[in-house]
Amino acid sequence: MTAQWPPLTTASLAGAIDAWYASATDGDTAVITIPDAPAIYLVHQPHEQVRWRTQGRKGLTISLADARERLAMVLGRP
Repeated sequence: MTAQWPPLTTASLAGAIDAWYASATDGDTAVITIPDAPAIYLVHQPHEQVRWRTQGRKGLTISLADARERLAMVLGRP
């Protein structure tokens, strides 16, 4: 028996990022893996900021809202 998951939407992505941020503390890291792409690392920062970094690259600090939008763009979601 296989489980079927509903397709991810921008709203569910935003909810997942918000849930992670709310339960994490400064310095905690979430790793997002996407097939055929470098991993994305989100590092919890204070004041609703995250450090967005892709594997092997320098990162940048962006707002939590911008991280939601950026992830939607990376995944090609509306």
